[in-house]
Amino acid sequence: MLQILPSHISNLIAAGEVVQRPSSVVKELVENSIDAGAINITVNISDSGRTLIQVIDDGCGMTDEEAKLCFARHATSKISDEEDLHSILTYGFRGEALASIAAVAEVSLKTRKLSRETGTEVVFAESKFVSQDTVSCPQGTNISVRNIFYNVPARRKFLKSDNAELRNIITEFSRIALCHPEVALRLVHNKKDVYNLRPVQILKQRILEVAGKEIIKELVDIKTDTSIVCLSGFVGKPEDARKNAGNQYFFVNGRFFKSPYLHKAIQKAYSKLIPDGYIPSYFIFFEIDPGNIDINIHPAKTEAKFEDESAVFEILNAAVREALGMNSLGPSIDFDMEGVPDIPLAKKGSYVAPLKENYDPLFNPFDVPSREIKYKTPVTGMDEDFVDGYGEIFEEKVPGNGKNIIQVQGKYMLTTVKSGLLLINMQRARERVFYERFLKSLDESTPISQETLFPQTMELDPVSYSILMDSPEKLKMLGFDITAFGPLTIAVNGLPDGYPTDMESARKSIDELIAALSECEPDSLMKADGRHKIAMALAKSASSGPLKTISSMEAQILVDSLFACTEPERTPDGRICMTIITTDELDRKL
Repeated sequence: MLQILPSHISNLIAAGEVVQRPSSVVKELVENSIDAGAINITVNISDSGRTLIQVIDDGCGMTDEEAKLCFARHATSKISDEEDLHSILTYGFRGEALASIAAVAEVSLKTRKLSRETGTEVVFAESKFVSQDTVSCPQGTNISVRNIFYNVPARRKFLKSDNAELRNIITEFSRIALCHPEVALRLVHNKKDVYNLRPVQILKQRILEVAGKEIIKELVDIKTDTSIVCLSGFVGKPEDARKNAGNQYFFVNGRFFKSPYLHKAIQKAYSKLIPDGYIPSYFIFFEIDPGNIDINIHPAKTEAKFEDESAVFEILNAAVREALGMNSLGPSIDFDMEGVPDIPLAKKGSYVAPLKENYDPLFNPFDVPSREIKYKTPVTGMDEDFVDGYGEIFEEKVPGNGKNIIQVQGKYMLTTVKSGLLLINMQRARERVFYERFLKSLDESTPISQETLFPQTMELDPVSYSILMDSPEKLKMLGFDITAFGPLTIAVNGLPDGYPTDMESARKSIDELIAALSECEPDSLMKADGRHKIAMALAKSASSGPLKTISSMEAQILVDSLFACTEPERTPDGRICMTIITTDELDRKL
């Protein structure tokens, strides 16, 4: 039977589209302050927004009547007819945000226009007007939102940890700060500054303050003007691409938006310049006729639809490629690659190919005779059959350093077995070894960590810092000994056994750790499935990197570690670590 919902129920449903978490409130209120012409905005947060979200601005303020009316749904001064919907360049209108916020929290608003001697304070709760009084206050607007979701326990219950909610607030705040460098913005959490950004004229300066000092050295300018769209901003150098997504920003007409389609345009421009799975940094600003874009296809206005999206794709791709090419960041020629044509030498008008050394790379004059040893499988401890029918894996094994293991371009290891040749993928072998090592550390709380000679200090952006400081004790379970060293600075005292500990490698390891943790829930380490995902992500990052030949002893240790694993044949995500090339297959090829 159809019925009309009561107003308080319909308000709660509508509020769910706008207010998803505390960061949604911050986004709406700060955008309203910018629309009001504010040049100084302060955001005060308590308990990651659970108990208090306060936004103070020095904008134009409101009259007594407007202060009360702005809580009414669909109250606005920006739209008067249908045509206005196609030319809006502002963020929104107070009536849409405040009506939704007041439905799920206690809201008080103080405001004063410059022309008035006194201001007014309005209080709302559960979409109901509570009171309005004359007060003394500075020009602008001061909105306090307390006890978010106090009347919707189910929504409050599903909020994430304080650090997770704070990261969301920082993310929303950063997006607004980047597209409004002319506005002074301050974010305070539990009476401590997270950001205190002064107004700047140069966008790069604002990027430095928001994303950290390290980002500046990797940015390349990009600018293109066309009849369809004008774009400008910065893209990162290929060598500075990372696995974790953190500095990827699209803005259109001063508003942040997400676009997997346009992200592919940038990734395509970096094709063959960065490894698979890595993401370059970018800060791209689009300027386009408002009539040629729809920003309202998502309730949070984080998606945009361009009228000629394919043209924008090609323009963006070409602009990024041009920027990389102009800065000599394209792929270089590798003269050490096998199979490249010989470069002839000039000699009195004729060309003579350079001489090549003729030697046997497998010959080792210091090799000692090998002795036959049976290899016991780690699964059964027996000699007969190896998992998946490999049988006795090693037919012979040199004592000591395992000099019978041949390495191929730092990518494969090759050794003899009874049925032919055993081929092992070195990177995948490392991945399996690291995975089981991480999983054992998490399950048994017995991490193996190696201390750095000197603590490595690193300055991070607020989001990355929050991810690592969510629970340092949990990181120690993985072998990462990380402590706070100051505002947005950490000290790396130890890394998991097997990790390189030099400064550059340590920085890369921490970036990989942040990337792995950012993709998981805060309490993942407490759940079996979460531990599997984190161990798999960290193992993949620990085993990645440039291919290189290792010593004979290291090769033997890697082989021994692989066969000590419970499932040495495959990586955690199912890829094959090894295969046997039988003598029959060799006979068919030769």
